Formats: sequence, structure tokens, C-alpha cells
Amino acid sequence: MSIFKDLNDVKLDLSEFEEVPLSKHEQKRILKKVKKEIYSRKPKKKWLGVGIASVAVCILSLSLTIDKGTIASMPFVGGVIEKYINSNENLDYSTYKTAIGETAENELGKLTLNEVVMDDRQLFLSATFEPAEHVDFDYQTYITPKVKINGKVYTVTTGGQSVELNNKMFMIYNDIDLEHPIKTENVQIEISYDTWNFDTKIEQPWTFNVKVSQAKLLEEKKVFEINKTITLNNGENVTIKKVVTTPISTTVYYDLSQSKSENVYFKIQSKDGILKPYSSAFTSNNLGDVSFVRFYGLKFEQTKYFLVAYDSKGHQLSKVSIPIN
Repeated sequence: MSIFKDLNDVKLDLSEFEEVPLSKHEQKRILKKVKKEIYSRKPKKKWLGVGIASVAVCILSLSLTIDKGTIASMPFVGGVIEKYINSNENLDYSTYKTAIGETAENELGKLTLNEVVMDDRQLFLSATFEPAEHVDFDYQTYITPKVKINGKVYTVTTGGQSVELNNKMFMIYNDIDLEHPIKTENVQIEISYDTWNFDTKIEQPWTFNVKVSQAKLLEEKKVFEINKTITLNNGENVTIKKVVTTPISTTVYYDLSQSKSENVYFKIQSKDGILKPYSSAFTSNNLGDVSFVRFYGLKFEQTKYFLVAYDSKGHQLSKVSIPIN
């Protein structure tokens, strides 16, 4: 039985916790995320979500008879990385992820790589960090890895989050957007945690070489070739290339090179009219760039879905709806 599945059902009275006001800097970053700002091609930062915060509060609040050595050596396959991927749902990606449980150590502390999840042009990592006694570390401190997949660098952007378990242990999460999909069932990944707070190099990085299988993910992956050009209300054209869906995500890829504006996104609408908002996006009208909007995984065998163009403020940009399946 997973300790974290049990914790998902624990109800807490949060009134006993002190409310700490956000700095202007933090407010600005969170506001940008709420407004769905576009991820630029540089390291991105994710901030503590309600779901993951709840898990952290549970762990800090309950008196559990588990020592930190036990926790650090556990491959966290009970749902924690799922909460990082999507904090709003109770998900289980055990079929699609690989438990590692390897530990590396340097003068900054011990880092245990817990698990790895491959997805369509995405990679998710979870690790446990035990800082050395002299190291000042908290949830606002970030550790970022460089990654090679099958010997090559495909990284476009890297996001991260640190979650405090107790004052001597932290969960480290990272998500890496990849330039191309990885097509091999067995994937060799070199992970080097070499950057502290996005701009400070670690002299002796924590390094791991792991083998990950994405055979089950590739088996269930579906690609809907669209290749249709639609005309927006302003007369400009957008070409929808394809929709790629896996159990973890659904991504719409499109070309904005014929549009003057980059403020063009897509929502997915079900047959009964329910709109699915995207979770992340990148848009560019530079020739050769591929724009995308990414959703959490949708089950296309259950209903019909359509693509509808919107801007970032929720204004519909075209009356045309494009069927996906």
C-alpha cells in the first residue's frame, strides 16, 4: 500500500498554518502563469501548485514512523510525480514510468533519482534531496539537470519545483520539453544535475545513467494527422499540422508563419460542447517554428473532439471547428 495514496484522502484544517505574504517578485511570476504567458525558449520555472502543496503539508503534519533514510530510498511510484504533472486529478502512471532509486552524493548533499516518465516530447523527473548540514536550502531553491537522450541533447526548456518534506529532505521535480519525439522503445538517458538556482554551476554534479522503457506509452500513443489551414476572423491563416495524444498528454501542433499575431491558441471542444483548456503552450510565427498547445491526456475513444481557435484572453478567433477524431 502506498503511503501517498493514503495521504491523498487525509483532510486537514489549514487554519493552523501561518499565511505568508508573497513578495512582489513572486506575485508577478504567479500572475504570468495564471495569464497563460507563453513559455519562451529559455529555462522555465514552475511554482508550487495546490495539489503538491497539500501533499507536502500532509507529510509535514502527520507523525509518521518512517525515518528519512527509508523515504530517500523509496522509488516514489505511489502518485507523487503524477501530482506534479497534474495536481487536479488522482492519476496513476505506474505503467508508463520507471523507478530508479539510485543515489549520488557531493559536498552539497545526497540526491536520489526516484523515477523517470517519458511522454511525447516531454520528460519528467522526480528526486529526493538531502542537503548537507552547511547547505541552506528551501522550497525556493532549485536544482536543474542537463539531459542527454540516446547520446543527444534535445532540450528546449526546463522547468522545476522543490517541495519540502521536512527541514532535511526535499522532493525535486523537473520537466523537460524536447525538440523532437523520442521514437525508440528503450531510451538511454544521461541526467546531470549541474545547475543551482538556474544560474550557478555545480562543480561536482549529481550524475545518473539510466535505461527507461516507453514501450507501453508508444503502444497507446495516437497521432491524428490534420494538415488543414483555417482562416481566422482577421483574414490570416493558421495551418493545423497534427494532434498527438498519449495517456499523459494531448498536444496540438500548428504553423503560425502566415499569421502576423502569435496570440493564437487552440482549445479542444467535446461533442457535447465542453471546452478543454490547455495546460501549457508555445507560439511563434517565425518561419520553421512549430507552435503547440498541450492538454492533459484525453480519451478520444469516448467522444468526438474538435479544435477551436482562441486568443489568450478567451476570444474565439474563428467560427470554424476542426474535427480531430
